[in-house]
Amino acid sequence: MSFTDELEANARGRFVRWNPEVWKELLQGPAPRLGAALSQSGAPAEKSEELLRAYLSLGAEGIGLGYLYPASAGRQNFFTLAWTDLVPRLLALVPEPARAGTLAQLWNLGENLESTPPWVQRIFHRVSQRLDSLVDIEERLRRVSALAMEPPERKLDDAARAVLVDLSREDSRFLPGALHFLSPGVLCVHDRHRHAVAGREAATQGLLLADTVLPLGGMGCRETPEATHELTPRLSAVAWSDPRVDAWFATVANDWRAAGTLDTSQHVVVLVPA
Repeated sequence: MSFTDELEANARGRFVRWNPEVWKELLQGPAPRLGAALSQSGAPAEKSEELLRAYLSLGAEGIGLGYLYPASAGRQNFFTLAWTDLVPRLLALVPEPARAGTLAQLWNLGENLESTPPWVQRIFHRVSQRLDSLVDIEERLRRVSALAMEPPERKLDDAARAVLVDLSREDSRFLPGALHFLSPGVLCVHDRHRHAVAGREAATQGLLLADTVLPLGGMGCRETPEATHELTPRLSAVAWSDPRVDAWFATVANDWRAAGTLDTSQHVVVLVPA
């Protein structure tokens, strides 16, 4: 029995949620890509083989636990991105002595994110899509966590700058309505018409309000916020001075950020420190 056959047999016996189709996808695509990349990296063959086996073993575990989604699922999470793209594409670029540790860090992060709210998962997934290196990945993603969960370093003041974000780029039907903060620097915008009903998620989009505003896509939010009107002097000034800004539909503000949706626009106005 081959190593992969033995892994599959053991996983079938351990996991009720075992999905043979996802295992087949892993063996036919990401695993061969990782194997080829490791071979071309010049590392000793036995080290590369050991790493590939660890990747497959953790992949089988992830499939059994439901962390790894099939390509047809249409769902997104960090673990699936890591095991189908980041590891095959970038692990061989990490210095050989650090590769096993990097793989373990990705597994730990993916597993931890499975128990977080969906919007936290969305942030890590969206940010990680842009990664071009896994070197020091733990520290880099720790900084992402700080951006998402902790209050920003700088508060809003009179020098705040306005940024208009076009949410139709993510969803052409999206008409921004009520909005609320999920954390001091993470904004969730709800569609004006497509609400959460009977357990179905509302149509939402998120924004990470860092120095550069990062669209996060759908946030999986099931809240039903009311349209609030928390105007700040700076939001009022934007409405007076910027011809792109008409009447506010809803506004929110905290000590660090402010934002508003407009009566007749698919844009959201956000205020960040200048």
